[in-house]
Amino acid sequence: MDFLSGLPIGQLSAGALLAIVVLAILRGKLVPRQQLLDTQADRDKWREAAEKSQVIQTQLGMSVEKVLTAVELTNHAILDIRELARRASEEPQ
Repeated sequence: MDFLSGLPIGQLSAGALLAIVVLAILRGKLVPRQQLLDTQADRDKWREAAEKSQVIQTQLGMSVEKVLTAVELTNHAILDIRELARRASEEPQ
């Protein structure tokens, strides 16, 4: 409320103070308590959702890493089997 810095607050009438409060509300400098509580509740809800999402993403990342390791091992085994089959087919009988 920087627009109040130059005003002599002690010398203002009740009507002037009311006008200042109304202007502060209209400019968004003052908000009703319920709006503040609603905003805080929304903030808390979204923070909780973000934290849950982070946990789930971490779990998914770890799962993908495990699956990737299994796929790499399977791929390596298949390549070894193909190589052994190729060698066996090239050997004289």
